Amino acid sequence: MLVHSMLPRSVVNGPGERAVVWFQGCDLRCRGCFNPASHPFSRDRDKPVEEVAEWILSCQKIEGVTFSGGEPFQQADDLRRLCEYIKLGRPDFSIGVFSGYTLEEFVCGRWHWKASGADGWITGDPDLFEDIRRFLDFGVFGRFRQSMACSDKALCGSGNQEVVFFTNRYSPSDLMPQGFEVTISADGRGAVITGFPPPTL
Repeated sequence: MLVHSMLPRSVVNGPGERAVVWFQGCDLRCRGCFNPASHPFSRDRDKPVEEVAEWILSCQKIEGVTFSGGEPFQQADDLRRLCEYIKLGRPDFSIGVFSGYTLEEFVCGRWHWKASGADGWITGDPDLFEDIRRFLDFGVFGRFRQSMACSDKALCGSGNQEVVFFTNRYSPSDLMPQGFEVTISADGRGAVITGFPPPTL
């Protein structure tokens, strides 16, 4: 699977304290996207699914993981395998996802994905989405619309996006107001900004 970045702990990417994995690759390319470096399908970002899953499970004092991107569903088979591996290791672990696709696009098959190591697109289908959805506690769905950018909707960068709860583990009251984090690397040479920073940052 192609991985852009990984963070062992965050409180602005879903309920509670969570690891975050950003997938590498997205052809939706929403105008104004906060993470355009995650758009190319860069083969030098390839990691074994099992390695990523073991890293997630090794993170301390977290209740779950959030997948973002890039577009996680454009690596649908790897996303499914990753979720399966995590749930086998920790059935109680929470999984959430950010996607630029809408639920309607998923259930109508208006989405596509790439197989690991391949360049061609495969048409997504409702059954594959359902295979992944059954592992999820929540998801944030919809393109980022720069003209609808908002700061008052939890986990949503623009007003058209929606948070969907797939289990009763969480509810809207568990979502924090928009916030952001800056994580500085141990050597002080790099930093990861995540969440919903103000436009002037």
